[in-house]
Amino acid sequence: MTTRASRSDHPETCFVCGLVLLSVGEGLPWGESGIDPTFDYCPCCGVEFGYQDATLESVRMWRQRWADTAYSWAQPDKKPTGWSAAEQALNIPSRAR
Repeated sequence: MTTRASRSDHPETCFVCGLVLLSVGEGLPWGESGIDPTFDYCPCCGVEFGYQDATLESVRMWRQRWADTAYSWAQPDKKPTGWSAAEQALNIPSRAR
């Protein structure tokens, strides 16, 4: 069964990596409503919002792919000093884990 990855309660968070997009100067990945994807890319894990993270199953698949790259940043210039993948992952809502 496919479950849509609605995020109206967490519109600022990438469900794949847990990045709070506003913290790195990015907009809301699924818009103010949490249901209107921008089709932009996460600067951390590189997922395309609205396409590669549209279901919880795809969120988990892309998270594994990101882990397979040793949690490398798609846009390293946006990576905060002292960044921790484990700490950032705490932002992922439990239903998307």
